[in-house]
Amino acid sequence: MHFHADRPDDEGPPGGKACAPYAEWAPRDPGKPINAYVDWFTGRPTCSNVLSSPTDAAALRDAGIAQLKRFNVLALAGGNASVVEDYRKHADGHILPSVGFGSSGKLPSVETLRRLQGEGKVQALSEITTQYAGIAPDDPRMEPYFAYAEANDIPVGIHLGPGPPGTAYFATPGYRVAAGDPLRLEPVLTRHPKLRIYAAHAGWPFADAMIAMMFAHPQLYVDIAVLDWAYPDKQFYPYLQRLIDAGMEKRIMFGSDNMVWPDAIGAAIGRIKNAPFLTEQQKRLILHDNAARFLRIAG
Repeated sequence: MHFHADRPDDEGPPGGKACAPYAEWAPRDPGKPINAYVDWFTGRPTCSNVLSSPTDAAALRDAGIAQLKRFNVLALAGGNASVVEDYRKHADGHILPSVGFGSSGKLPSVETLRRLQGEGKVQALSEITTQYAGIAPDDPRMEPYFAYAEANDIPVGIHLGPGPPGTAYFATPGYRVAAGDPLRLEPVLTRHPKLRIYAAHAGWPFADAMIAMMFAHPQLYVDIAVLDWAYPDKQFYPYLQRLIDAGMEKRIMFGSDNMVWPDAIGAAIGRIKNAPFLTEQQKRLILHDNAARFLRIAG
């Protein structure tokens, strides 16, 4: 449910590294120079499993697709429409096209989305990343997109959760934690009861609000992307178990949020398969059944 069709420079300078998982993911101290932090964060991270990003666009694309084929994944791919289409042409049926937008605060016209839909390039609006621009789901600027999605029965995935720690001080100055509060979805859901919508990153760390919203609004699903490969067991597993123990096992969907690190996909799948508190049936629900039901894919 959360695959990025990215180019090598979409997450900073090409060739950046990441940990799967981070043992400690400390935020940048805005009172200190940024260079040392960036060097630690993506240049020379200290962890036992370091992911590397290809610096060539075709190599990044092909490595991501190879992971999809290796693990037999049908991925909902978001990003720039032309990049998603390039990935899809090379993916041998492993990609469903989606359109993501919002990090910069610049929003596409609904007319553009209609055109892309007519060309078969929009099966979902995902990932909507307006939280990085400080735009919450209940902001009036978002209403045309939810109305369009509901009217056309197009599912929506919206970022409600973390960015890189301290991101407001080095990468996305518009990011606001408050804009990711799951409670900000409530006016959207009540206004659009037929809208299929899921919260990317499961609203982390607002577990109480996320559970309350899922109890109140049965059309609301979540994905656990990035939590499942970048966050340490002591953070990810308790959060996932909170959702499971609250009875939400049929509305939790797998996602990787691989960005420019293809190997994050396998790492994330492994974290689900190795979760000690999940039954085999719950693992299947998360890895396959829930997303198939949400997207209305048979089989």
